Amino acid sequence: MPKKSKKSAKKRLRSAGKKRGVSDIKSHHSVLSEALRDIAKELGRMRSEKHELEASLDGVVMSLTSTQNQEVRMKDQLRRLSSAENELNLKRARLRKKLEATKSKIQKVRQLSSQMESIS
Repeated sequence: MPKKSKKSAKKRLRSAGKKRGVSDIKSHHSVLSEALRDIAKELGRMRSEKHELEASLDGVVMSLTSTQNQEVRMKDQLRRLSSAENELNLKRARLRKKLEATKSKIQKVRQLSSQMESIS
């Protein structure tokens, strides 16, 4: 007889386990479903944040490109201005030489004029 009571005790444990198992499964299913919903919400939030960051990054890239283009234009303008400055410096040097030559000629003419006056 003790065997029967063992079997019936085993059966009782199995049947009790099955009953608890179904409710445990439903409980776990509910927890897992809630966790999946939370994960889906978080994933959606992260995707939204990713799109915002990408848009912000695009704006920064456009701004950087614009700044780089402006830098190139300004460097080109500086090269042109430097070239014009060099040309003006050369022209000034040539004009100074001409001015000195003209002053020298005027001085010679004055000397000759003064010598002519002293002869007459």
